[in-house]
Amino acid sequence: MKVVLIEDDSVLNRTMKRVIEKHYAVTAFTSPASAVEYISENGADVVVTDIRMPEMTGFQVLEKVRSASPETAVLMITGQSSIDESVKAIKSGAFDYIPKPVDTELLIYKLDFVNEKMTLKALAETAVKKHGMVTASPKMEAVLNTAGRVARTDSNVLITGETGTGKEVIARFIHENSDRARRPFADINCCNLQPHLFESELFGHKKGGFTGADSDRRGIIQSAFGGTLFLDEIGEMPIDLQPKFLRFLETKSFYPVGSSTQEQADVRIIAATNRDLSVMAEEGTFRSDLFYRLNVINIELPPLRQRREDIIPLVHHFIEKYKHINTRVRGLDASAEQCLTAYDYPGNVRELSNIIERAMILEQGELLGCDALNIGCPVEPMGLSLDSVMKKHILKVLEMAGGNRQKAAEILGVDTSTVYRKLKEYGLS
Repeated sequence: MKVVLIEDDSVLNRTMKRVIEKHYAVTAFTSPASAVEYISENGADVVVTDIRMPEMTGFQVLEKVRSASPETAVLMITGQSSIDESVKAIKSGAFDYIPKPVDTELLIYKLDFVNEKMTLKALAETAVKKHGMVTASPKMEAVLNTAGRVARTDSNVLITGETGTGKEVIARFIHENSDRARRPFADINCCNLQPHLFESELFGHKKGGFTGADSDRRGIIQSAFGGTLFLDEIGEMPIDLQPKFLRFLETKSFYPVGSSTQEQADVRIIAATNRDLSVMAEEGTFRSDLFYRLNVINIELPPLRQRREDIIPLVHHFIEKYKHINTRVRGLDASAEQCLTAYDYPGNVRELSNIIERAMILEQGELLGCDALNIGCPVEPMGLSLDSVMKKHILKVLEMAGGNRQKAAEILGVDTSTVYRKLKEYGLS
């Protein structure tokens, strides 16, 4: 990320430059006019500028930067305790502001936040205008084309696929390409809620609706009004709540916990799961009528091992994403590329992201090598089944984690419940 610093106080300029250059490439100016000329010719990812300067005010700099380079983020250094300046900065189009005296840790935190936003934007652009997806795979192109058509409707969508394949990314893609794009996108992970609180989180509650409900609270359905509600891991929704949620799907109305007044909510539903809901419906652990109501449009995401064309483009994306961790790394060597393309990724894209993040921490050279990847090179011998390879890798990671299943899940890039389920399948729970 390329930073331009504009601060007319030469002492403060040098101090801030020394701090920033430890994290990002920075060009510093005491003259705002010179800085604006430089930006118009060379561009910048982010500009950090003081507001009160004799030659040109920060607001004039902001106006000129927005005209010359609309994509550049501007952080404005506002006067001490100047609320008016801070508000004006945001209203004028600044990305954010930093009060004086400048807290250097806050400055780097805000630059890191800009960098994160830029990374997400770059991901969308790399995807050839397919939001949030880096892909060279015909299978994923087909998925994105389907999602684009679905986005123009208000139908319920069920996204299926293994953990880490990018189900939430597709849900956001559908939302952001729909007529609801300017309204909220709210998400809830059904795994993370205790059953007795699920209904309250979903529909909200009234004061006194249950023990501990000492005030009214809006549910996530109300928060998403006019927009999209994404329910991840829908298969984990408590069975006793499913009839109420089904009724909401059918009527778009609900009762907050403890209320006798029916409320309405205009919200589109997108659900996702890594489980087979049709099998769960047959087993009686998921209502079949709810499954059919959710499954109006089904989008199935292929695992990463079935779209290997995407592995190396994703690797380069993640190297750029984690560049702030290790600025020396500029790519990967041939042996690492061979290892990465041969590996089967039980945790899919999420695991690949974790592998590259870890490698960026460990690598001491300019190219990522197999040692930093730590995924087991050379390639496993031919003839092993996919299940046996997955089992071997999961057990290896569990051993690395000292038997800690939560830590192993984090390394694999999967939910802890996935590790428990796999160990149960292997008879090791």
